[in-house]
Amino acid sequence: MTVTKERPIKNIELKSESNFTTTLKRILELLDLEEEDDYGILKPTEYAFKTAMQLVVEANEIMGILFSKGSASTDHQGSIRITWKNREKKRLVRLFCPCDSEQPVDIYHDSSDEYHVEDVSSVLTLVHWLEWLNAS
Repeated sequence: MTVTKERPIKNIELKSESNFTTTLKRILELLDLEEEDDYGILKPTEYAFKTAMQLVVEANEIMGILFSKGSASTDHQGSIRITWKNREKKRLVRLFCPCDSEQPVDIYHDSSDEYHVEDVSSVLTLVHWLEWLNAS
């Protein structure tokens, strides 16, 4: 019987970071922005940040590996917009998390032949439109 020596296995990255992780990093990067500039607030408000994080985390829990990679930005009031695009199908989904609870959380969806804005009543609204983004 021959015995082989155990060799340490190098850490090999089998897959790049998940779409969810990339999206979270992009949201978290908004916290590093300066407070404001000549045009208004750059950094997201606490309300916008918590709302965006909650919806994205809950959507990922439901969707798992089907969660799409999104880009995040702020507006002049500290609201957060997260945008998901499917260039192949010419579809776009944009989540709007307002700066305060006075405004509704909205979702905008757009394809080459239609567009619509609706209030987000629960995370299921976001999940529905993210599934639509990549549906056949």
